[in-house]
Amino acid sequence: MKNTLTKVLTIVAIVLVGLIAVSAITLALVKSNFNQVIDMSKVEGITVYTDSKDNYYSEDTNKEVFEQLKKLYNKGTEESVISALFQGAYSKRAKAEVITSTVSVDTLKNPASGTYVLKFSLKDTQQLKVNGEVVEDSSKYGSDKSIYYNTVYVNIENNTALTKIRCYIISETSINYSYTQVDFVAHHSELFDYISDLDFPG
Repeated sequence: MKNTLTKVLTIVAIVLVGLIAVSAITLALVKSNFNQVIDMSKVEGITVYTDSKDNYYSEDTNKEVFEQLKKLYNKGTEESVISALFQGAYSKRAKAEVITSTVSVDTLKNPASGTYVLKFSLKDTQQLKVNGEVVEDSSKYGSDKSIYYNTVYVNIENNTALTKIRCYIISETSINYSYTQVDFVAHHSELFDYISDLDFPG
């Protein structure tokens, strides 16, 4: 009887260890995408701003750099589920947030030394959605209070871990100021390093 119980407990332990191992491997392989606001398939041009210079990239002006910027931006908004869990990216703190304040476009074009700003120019006007929900501007007149935009500015810093970054939404009706901003987690050290190696102008 004792031997039988020992065998059963051993089998149960092996099964549990196996389940834990499979779960850990799955969580390490499955990616979470924290990207908000920018659909890369809609981007027609990217301007890179330093504290003193800027470059514009598109399929026509420099397709190789253009595609690499999009790829690395997207890569920085993805993380394995297990890594994201360890970094607290499933906590309330990591949830994307909508912030309403005023920032001039001229300010965005002059980032602090040691940081960059990317301007994403979109092919089509987009309706702002965050966490899958339409964002509305209560100050707008009429029944449709949705926010529509075709330009987004993003701060790019040398952050290796998932850190809150900010997108500045430039609406059709206010091309000189950003009134709506969206914070979400990303890690853009690889993108930052790539930009650092670019020639300006170039």
